[in-house]
Amino acid sequence: MKRFLLISGVALAVAGLAVAAQKATIAELLKSPEKFDGKVVTVKGKVVKFQQKTSKAGNDYFTMKLVDDKDERISVYGRGKHKELKDEATVEVTGKYAKEKKVGDVTFKFEVDVTKDEKDKATKDFGIKEVK
Repeated sequence: MKRFLLISGVALAVAGLAVAAQKATIAELLKSPEKFDGKVVTVKGKVVKFQQKTSKAGNDYFTMKLVDDKDERISVYGRGKHKELKDEATVEVTGKYAKEKKVGDVTFKFEVDVTKDEKDKATKDFGIKEVK
């Protein structure tokens, strides 16, 4: 039994290392979305239309667009509250990229989910950082 737990622990540690974020540009995410679909990515861009919202069920969340120099854009989503980000602020986001995500009857395309899950160590680096 101890051997099984030791092997399981090592396997989980190795799996955790495999979740390291891939650096990508907005253009790369849009050009080859299947390459990054379901993977953890870090991408840099300028904030457009940051909005803090509350769902009908009372859950806080935020959305924004991330734009590059050629005006190519992806969506960013996160659960919870986030400090207000001004349009044109340069940020780096880390989260799970989805080429397409269905929520009920709505389909979201080209989105990075930056939601941290305190119980899941694989999401510890998820989030948004302002950069210069």
